[in-house]
Amino acid sequence: MSTLTPPAPPRARSAGRITLLVLAVASLLGGATAIAGGGALIAVDNSWRDDGYLTSDTVPLKAGGHALATEGVELGRLDEDWVLGRARIRVTGAGSTPVFVGLARTTDAAAYLADVEHSTVTEIDDPATTYEHHAGGAPTVSPADSDIWVDQASGAGTQSIEWSLDERPGRWTVVVMNADGTAGVDVDTDVGATVPLLGEVTSGLIVVGALFVLVGSGILVGLRVVGRRHAEGAGR
Repeated sequence: MSTLTPPAPPRARSAGRITLLVLAVASLLGGATAIAGGGALIAVDNSWRDDGYLTSDTVPLKAGGHALATEGVELGRLDEDWVLGRARIRVTGAGSTPVFVGLARTTDAAAYLADVEHSTVTEIDDPATTYEHHAGGAPTVSPADSDIWVDQASGAGTQSIEWSLDERPGRWTVVVMNADGTAGVDVDTDVGATVPLLGEVTSGLIVVGALFVLVGSGILVGLRVVGRRHAEGAGR
């Protein structure tokens, strides 16, 4: 009595299909992750954008002296305009107190504040903002009358300054004061940037994610069609 020996399993073909299946699943997962990342960036953009600027939470800043100053910030070494675009700083005085905010080169700001009692903001972390106090007296020139500022604003209510981050290379300091130069600075402030790169990254993630999903879906469809044809051929 003779016995039939079954044909050897198509290992190479099966291994190839498994590899393609793994690639399809990886493409779908990668695509879904990229699209989810793009969606998350869109949500962040919608939640944090204010009048065209991605804006921080409002933080209260206080100083017993005559001015608040930021530490010097270096601009112009990177392409900040491409990454962050334009920057904006807004300050609002407590009550109806008119306030002043100005941007100056760090050396000019330091010279203006050399003999003025003021505080340098070393870390902003509401409610644990830290300051470095500098002893001195009242300014001899009111802030708005000084010629050191490349951009300034003063008055009651919210005041803001805006500038392009790569148009003025060098080290810069923001100074906030009461408009009349008196002591006791008490303001709410926020910082924003237009961040044009965010839109490009978001679009890129969504486009790449969609391409990965299409590739993964195409592989799955192709595997299904090939599998159906093999099944039909075996049944004949």
